[in-house]
Amino acid sequence: MLKERHIFGEESMTRRRILTTVLLMTMLLAMAPVLSHAALSSSQPRQQGPNLLSNAGFETDWGVEASQRALVVSDDAGVYEKVVREIRTPPGWVTWFRHKPRNDPSEGWDQPEVTDTAEITDPRRTRTGERAMRLFTFGRRHDGGFYQTVGGLQPGQTVQFSAYGHSWSCNTMNEDATSCGDPRAMVLKVGIDPHGGTNPLAANVIWTDDQVSPDQYRLIGPVTAEVGSEGKVTVFLRSIASWAVKHNDAYWDDASLVTTSPGVPPTNTPLPEPDTPTPGPSPTPLPTATPRPDGATVHVVESGETLYGIALRYGVSPDQIRELNPGSIGPNDLIQTGQELVISVSGEAATATPLPEPTTATPEGEPEATPSPTEEPAAGASICVLAFHDRNGDTVRDPDAEELLPNVKFTLADASGVV
Repeated sequence: MLKERHIFGEESMTRRRILTTVLLMTMLLAMAPVLSHAALSSSQPRQQGPNLLSNAGFETDWGVEASQRALVVSDDAGVYEKVVREIRTPPGWVTWFRHKPRNDPSEGWDQPEVTDTAEITDPRRTRTGERAMRLFTFGRRHDGGFYQTVGGLQPGQTVQFSAYGHSWSCNTMNEDATSCGDPRAMVLKVGIDPHGGTNPLAANVIWTDDQVSPDQYRLIGPVTAEVGSEGKVTVFLRSIASWAVKHNDAYWDDASLVTTSPGVPPTNTPLPEPDTPTPGPSPTPLPTATPRPDGATVHVVESGETLYGIALRYGVSPDQIRELNPGSIGPNDLIQTGQELVISVSGEAATATPLPEPTTATPEGEPEATPSPTEEPAAGASICVLAFHDRNGDTVRDPDAEELLPNVKFTLADASGVV
């Protein structure tokens, strides 16, 4: 009796072990997709913070006249803006496309058309919401997309950009409107200009590798960049049609620009103390005019002098000098170095006013001398100077794109070298 109970006890334990093993295997099989998904997710860069883009889902209605503006990157005419009737770009974004001269559609890139997907009944064309962006050409190639500039960022901050996209490329309208032929007939990519420029073909734009996604939305990107000193970036969406087939459509939805690391906040670096003004050499006194035997005062023109300056020096009017020197003064009061000018005649003696002595720099910490009430205040003027990064070389500052340069030192001196 004891032996039978022992046998039955062993059989029961064996059955429990088998049942436990089956349950564990079932649980592992059920968790396999979850574990696989977790492994895939861990390989993706982490995104932090809110979406920095305006109208990132392209839901805002863009049927306005201003949306017809586009940026053209031409191989023969450079980069310029153009109004295109067939283009409707959503608010917050600008359409761009590359133009290349061509003899037939297979040799160049042509102007695309842009619409939303609100009127398209095919649910595949919109990923979320009611609208997505559609850029397309018929029987022609294209290289183009959309861009948006985002400012207010910290230099050195790391940002990451991605968007969902897919393509439809086929030379016929098949029954289910799917791509046919070469799966790489259209490639998609996203990019970032870390300095906020708007030329998508500029050398500093960082692009992802070519990606393909025919007929089904997938994540394109992400691409990561470090914000430049300008504190702004420009993000680009791009599709490139390889062949001039009948249907070349690119669809975009749900773009995202986020920060992945903080930048370096600006520090208020104090400007260096200005140098102690150093007096220049004393100005060489101008020669004093010597009256002629007939009593006339004659001035010999020095290099750089003007008729008006000479008149001011002797306290006479320019008209008096003109009248006393008929025929010797050229058009527009032109005078020559070494030329003798009669300043006054006998009985109208004029005395040259000496130049003022150069001012002596006041040592730091001592108050400047206040002129006595009887003294006439010296004539003065003001000058405003600034230094900036003239990126486009036009000598005029663009406050939005050309930043001021810190710690720049200016030195002002008069013609005689007095600082």
